[in-house]
Order: sequence, then structure tokens, then C-alpha cells
Amino acid sequence: MSPKSWKLTSIGLLAIVIGLIIWDGADRRAADATKPLARGPASLPGKQLPATLKIASFNIHSGKGRDGKTDLFRTSKVIGEIDFAGLYEVRASRLQFYRNQVAELSMINLDRYWLFAPTEKQWWHEHFGNGIVHRYGLPHVVRIPLDNTRGKAFRNALLWTVELQDGSVRVLSTHIDRTTDRGHQLKTVSGLFLALQPPCVLMGDLNTVATDPQLEALRKVDGVVSPLHEQLSEEPPATNIDWIFTRGLRTVSAELIENDASDHPILKAELALPQENTRD
Repeated sequence: MSPKSWKLTSIGLLAIVIGLIIWDGADRRAADATKPLARGPASLPGKQLPATLKIASFNIHSGKGRDGKTDLFRTSKVIGEIDFAGLYEVRASRLQFYRNQVAELSMINLDRYWLFAPTEKQWWHEHFGNGIVHRYGLPHVVRIPLDNTRGKAFRNALLWTVELQDGSVRVLSTHIDRTTDRGHQLKTVSGLFLALQPPCVLMGDLNTVATDPQLEALRKVDGVVSPLHEQLSEEPPATNIDWIFTRGLRTVSAELIENDASDHPILKAELALPQENTRD
């Protein structure tokens, strides 16, 4: 083989190797569900427990607002005074693999603590998933992978326990698929919610509107409440896909707030334990 042919062959082989590396890195894979979750402090000794559950469900759209700009300071302002927020479409930092957007939110607002539950790996690190920012500590959080048939758009649900002054509340937060896997994932999380001991909450970007037969069936189950339906004088927007459902809790307030920090509104609710559920 002539030197010129050898050089061309070497360049061709190098291009193939580089192409394979790029293809491997770009491929979206399910995150390792057995790996410990990245988090800030799990419990915060010395903090007085809250009397009510001030909670929010928010798809942060990777911090990208309606203007196309990524601004986590804007995201932090939208979350506001909420004590516990389930966040979806959370990304790892583009420049630092060991950081993620919920950790960055806790650095912006220093009284917040965080947990990141990746659903996907890309470029050889965990890069995308769900998160929680909170003020009072979450010692018990379980990650539940959801079945996926598409080979991408991997999803999970998080089951966490919130301690209030008069009792504990179990919260299931999730972001489910918007296409092929939506139906069976919604069935899974609805079943998990109904299997929980009240008081409990199901919340998330469910990627489905109020007229979805599964959602209508869930609302008809005895004891299931949609705080948003309770608080609005009219039906929620027909396009709304972000929901909170409760069992064994009293709604103090609920509101769906449009904002410039994301392509989703933030759904906020303040919930209280009924008197008979309080600790002795």
C-alpha cells in the first residue's frame, strides 16, 4: 500500500471511530435506577415542621422560557415561597457533569435543598430527569422507573414522604410520556396513587387533559380531589396537562399560574390534614 493510500485509509478509519464515539455518546439510554439519587441534605435537623403542605408541580422546560432564553433565576422566582416543588424536564449542567439544575436552583435560593432523579443518560452521564427542591428535608424518596416502549423519552415517578407538624403525607410526583406510552404510564401512576395510604398526593406533568377518560375515571374515585377544580369558579383550561390530585387532605388554596420562565404554567396548592388525621 502506498503512503498516500495508507494515509487515506487511516483517515477513513479515524473518521469511522470518531463517528461511532459520537453515535454512542448521543444515544439516549435509561438512567441506572439502582444508583443512589444525587441530593442535597436529606434531613434538616432543627427546622420546625410546617403546619400545611405548600406544594407545586412545575415542568421547568430545562429553565428555558417562552423567549427561548435559559434563566434559572427566573425559574426560582416562579417557585417563590413554595416549600416542596416537584420539577420536571430537569437537566444536568451543560458544562459541569457533577451539577444539575435543581442543585443550581438551591444555590440561587439558599434555603432550598434538592434531589435529582435522572431518567436518561447521554454523553456518558446522567443528563435529564425529574427533581425536587424543598425547605424541610425529605429523608424518604423512592425512584420508580416507568415502562418505556419507545427506546427514548424515559420516565420515572418519585415517591416521597413529607412530615408536617400533625402527620405525614405521601407524595407521588411524575412526568409521563406524551405519545405512545402515555396511556399505560398514566394507568401505572394512577394505580400507585390509589394504593397509597391517605393522606397522599399525585402530581405532575401528566401530558393529558381533563377530558382524558383515564383522568375522568380517576376523579370519580371516592375520596379523590382535584384542588384546581375545587378552587376555580370555572373548569381549568381545556389545554391544561399539569395536575394535582389528593386523597385524605383538605384544600386551602390552589392556582395555575402562567409565567415567562417555562412553556408550562406552575400549579401550586396549599393542603392541610383534616383534624381526624392529626397526631395525638
